[in-house]
Amino acid sequence: MKELKAAIARCDAVVAAFPRDPFPLNERFLLHTFNQDPRAACRDIVRANALAAAPKAPATDALLRQDLKLRLASCLPRSTKPQPAASH
Repeated sequence: MKELKAAIARCDAVVAAFPRDPFPLNERFLLHTFNQDPRAACRDIVRANALAAAPKAPATDALLRQDLKLRLASCLPRSTKPQPAASH
């Protein structure tokens, strides 16, 4: 955790080097989350999801797609998150 800011800076360089690849943004989401910066984390995951969903995007790995889905859901306002079904 002491090296978190340095890790984010290294990840910034990777994101800049691969601007159309959702994977580095997905990884930086985690670093921003550890750094308690949810706005930056969500900004990255929204962008990563858009890149993965782009019409001419290369095929996205299934694990990355699952990460994107879960992390994107964590960024939704509580009122728009799906609620668990009520058990009867």
